[in-house]
Order: sequence, then C-alpha cells, then structure tokens
Amino acid sequence: MTVDGAFDEAAKGVHGIFHTASPIDFSITTFDEMVIPAVRGAETALGSALKAGPQLTSVVITSSTIAVVNPVEGEYVFTEKDYATWALEKASKDKEAGEKTPAGVLYGASKTASDRAVWKWRDEHKPSFAISTINPSVVMGPPIVLPESGSKLNETLKPIWDIFSGATTEVPPYIGTGSFVDVRNVATMHIWAFENAQKADGERYLGVQGFGPIQAAADVLNDAYKGTKIGEKITKGTPGEGYVGYNKETGKVDFVGFLPGARKISGAKAVREMGLEYITFQQSIVDTAKAFEALL
Repeated sequence: MTVDGAFDEAAKGVHGIFHTASPIDFSITTFDEMVIPAVRGAETALGSALKAGPQLTSVVITSSTIAVVNPVEGEYVFTEKDYATWALEKASKDKEAGEKTPAGVLYGASKTASDRAVWKWRDEHKPSFAISTINPSVVMGPPIVLPESGSKLNETLKPIWDIFSGATTEVPPYIGTGSFVDVRNVATMHIWAFENAQKADGERYLGVQGFGPIQAAADVLNDAYKGTKIGEKITKGTPGEGYVGYNKETGKVDFVGFLPGARKISGAKAVREMGLEYITFQQSIVDTAKAFEALL
C-alpha cells in the first residue's frame, strides 16, 4: 500500500473509495513501520483516485480522534476544529535522537501525519471528487468476522474479551482517549459521507458517542450475564470506579459519564449534520459480548 500505483487497478471505474487501512498493531515499535505506511497509504490511495475516472465522486478516509486531541488541563471540549500536534512532535524528536517511542504515541503520530498529508494533498491537487475524513474514537461493537480465538481480537476488542472470558483479573481504566463509538455508527458515517459528497467535501467528522471506560464495560457485562454460567467468569474489577453513572443499589450502569474535570471530545457534528443516532455504550458492549459467545 506504500508503493505508487498500488491501488490503480482497484480504483478504476469506482464511484467511491473508502480508505480504512492503517497500522494499529501496538507491537510495532519504530517510526518507519508505523508512521510512514500511514502517510504513504493515504497518498497512494489518493493518487490512484486521480486515475479512477470522472465517475468518482468521493474519497472517505478513516482517521482518528487521536489526530484531533492534544494534552490539556481542565474541561476542554475537542471538536473538528482541533488538530493534534504532540504525538507527531514527540515521535519525530525520538527518531532524530535514536530513542524508542511508546507504541501508543507512535500510533497517534501516524494518524496525525496521515491527517496532515490528506489535507495537504487536497490543497495541492484540488481534485474534482470530494475528500472527507471520519475520525472515530475507540471503536467497539460486534465484529463481522471472528478470529479463531479471543486472543487474536484487535487492540480495542481484546480488553473486552479478556474481561468477558475471565482471562484477566485486572480492569484497565480505558483505551486511548477514553471516548467511545460503536463500529456500526462508524460504518454509517462513512456511507453518509460518500452519499453526500458535496456536503462532506473538505470536512472532518468526529465519531464519538461518549465515555467508554473498561470498568464500565465490566459492570455492564456483569449485570447482563448475572446468574448465568458465563457471568460466573466475568471479571468484576471495582464496580463504578472511574466514571459517573453506576447505580450501586441495582448494580446497573444507568449511563456512562466522565468524571468532573475531564477533557471531552464532541461527536455532535455527526448528529447535527448526518442525523446520526449513536448506539449507547451499554448496548454496544452487550452486542459485542453476544458475538463473543461463539468463542467461549
């Protein structure tokens, strides 16, 4: 995907292109393995789009909220107007100094670099087709295809599997920015951007339903499978810790809210402009678990 012309044949005659591929393997430890493929993958996809033909109306690129968020103090709310800088700056400095960069920071750097490359390419080439990005937060929800074992699930689903299967006794706080979106909403956003090319052209859309801490997932699962054999194995952690919305009397998660003072990311633009109805965290986790049952 990093070679010029890699997508030329695939792009010929198509009306829309969804570029969703980018490394998200946290075992990758170098700038060249993580950042360069993300940038070059976007550039080669866009290059092939120029050769696709006049029928092409839209290229929709999957980015990430990590290309939006910077470290801040206080209750700042990030929107599509914000652009991340810190991860790419750190990864670039580490590369120059010959130092290792944490995998999570490398991933953030890759998404930031790719995001910049997309908009720079659009400014330089001024294509006839629309270009837009979908920037989801941590993506959960039922997978279409299950791997042969839960241990081979992706980086965002495996923590849920580890709790559901009882493979871990500890519950981590949250993944990445801590914000959450269901994969089905992310798919809908991509389709909307393609079908509404003129409206979406030049736009970024954050896919964020709200907060999605792993402890809340454990609490949802323990309530959903209470009194069952599956429920006996589900990791409990410390119910209600790290978020607002846990009902100690009923053991249910009434809602999932950030603790006071936390930074937030707004997914309101997708609701306002796309008419998107977000799937709740609770529903997403239960639906994910139902899919996981086949792996038990």
